[in-house]
Amino acid sequence: MLADFTVPVDALHWIAAIAPIIILLLLLVWGRWGAAEAGSVTWFLVAIVSVVIYKVPMDTLALETVKGVWSAIFSILIIVWPAILIYEVTNEADAFVPFRKGIERVTPNRLLQIMAFSWGFAGFLQGITGFGVPVAITAPLLVGIGVKPLYAVIFCLIGHAWNNTFGTLSVAWLALREVTALPQADAMVTALWAGAFIWLFNIVAGLTICWLYGKAKGIKEGLPAVIVISLMQGGGTLVLSQWNDHVNGFIAGLLGFLVIFILARTPWYSKPSSISPEETPVFMPAAEVAATGETRGKEMGFHLAFSPYYILLALTVGILLIQPIKDFLGQWKIGIPFPATETGYGFVNAATDMYSPFAPLIHGATFLFVSAMIGYFIFNSKGYIKPGGFGRIMARTVEKCIPSTIAMISLTALSVLMRNTGQAGVLAMGVGNTTGQLYAFMSPFVGVLGAFMTGSNTAANILFANFQQTTAQVIGLNEAAILGAQTAGAAAGNTIAPGNVLLGTITVGIMGAEGDVLRVTLKVALGLAVVMGVAIMLVI
Repeated sequence: MLADFTVPVDALHWIAAIAPIIILLLLLVWGRWGAAEAGSVTWFLVAIVSVVIYKVPMDTLALETVKGVWSAIFSILIIVWPAILIYEVTNEADAFVPFRKGIERVTPNRLLQIMAFSWGFAGFLQGITGFGVPVAITAPLLVGIGVKPLYAVIFCLIGHAWNNTFGTLSVAWLALREVTALPQADAMVTALWAGAFIWLFNIVAGLTICWLYGKAKGIKEGLPAVIVISLMQGGGTLVLSQWNDHVNGFIAGLLGFLVIFILARTPWYSKPSSISPEETPVFMPAAEVAATGETRGKEMGFHLAFSPYYILLALTVGILLIQPIKDFLGQWKIGIPFPATETGYGFVNAATDMYSPFAPLIHGATFLFVSAMIGYFIFNSKGYIKPGGFGRIMARTVEKCIPSTIAMISLTALSVLMRNTGQAGVLAMGVGNTTGQLYAFMSPFVGVLGAFMTGSNTAANILFANFQQTTAQVIGLNEAAILGAQTAGAAAGNTIAPGNVLLGTITVGIMGAEGDVLRVTLKVALGLAVVMGVAIMLVI
């Protein structure tokens, strides 16, 4: 992809490309701007850089921005809207109260409850749906058991991302294989490296959740669960990477979720946490927790409360894992054609008959919407939706959707513009040219950067995998290890991807707190990249 790169890779172009990203981070993290405001300003800066420095004609600028808008709507927002809807349906029926009580009956240990949702269940959902759905679904569930909304989002971002490479039926891994044209034997070695890095990531994710919960005491209490769950999730990913590309993440996620129910019966977690709610910053004050537990009428049972999510699981598993059904329903796609675009430097984006096609019958957005509507009819038929409930649900959904739509469109548009004008390539090549043999250490950071810019492990692999492969060959590094670090780094980058952060803050009602989330997850993503970088330097 970048072997015939035509844009100058010099100080001027590199600084011009990185400056808007730095400004975006400063506005979000230190300026405490909301994503809608920060994203809009940053898109404007990227547009100026594109025209003035990267010689982008105005018609190319317009077409690439339209591509970004299309991608935002049919790749991200199409998930955001029904994710908010299913949450509002569940909330209107007051279904989080029995759900919380049901989990408390499975295990009274608060730390294991948090791991069950943010790490186990989110990792399982990532195995079959992806596209930010795990964060949108599990963050509100954590709030339902009394976790502060901010921590709920942070936990889910950290807990789901390990399964980004081989989850969603391995779409990110298959994208890497496609753009690098790896032979089968080389692909298996690369998958082994990726699985090893993901296992390392998985362990760090579990320990981080424990640390945020109760510092050293939290790690001591959670260590047995971290060892067992990571053995199923990370160890399972490593082993399954040599067997089957498509169901690797699904099986590893399922094993990691189911083992939690076994842990709940062990002496470690069959009793309440040794860390009281007052000792940890994670939980809401007792009065607020009590308020969330007040029912407005008769209380429903646990399984009825969880019925929208049972339906979601049944739809995703029943359709996505039965290949003939998936192939048949996936034939219908929606997309728009785009002509070829070219910058003044000769950076070309080929014409396409169907850009970023959307297959509605096999998409997670459809599963979410259908689950929400069936859930509404079930709750309503049982008398748990009060008169006027549908109107209240829709009003709250629309209210949350408006700012999220603005933010998502601006952020996605700027990432597509950077990618398709050569700015993203300049960033990556500048790093490679200046680091030389130390590039091995930097390789996971390129993956993190790609996921941050595109919001997707898949897109990051499409964008940078070929460049990482070429750089490894030129410098003389282990190609399989570098590509493994690329995709594992991109998975870690999903903890800071603006789209995922927004999904969480929107669904738990703290839109505008994206900077507070990033202050924590940015440290996690960069810390993971450092750990991976050190590991790769030690073994190659």
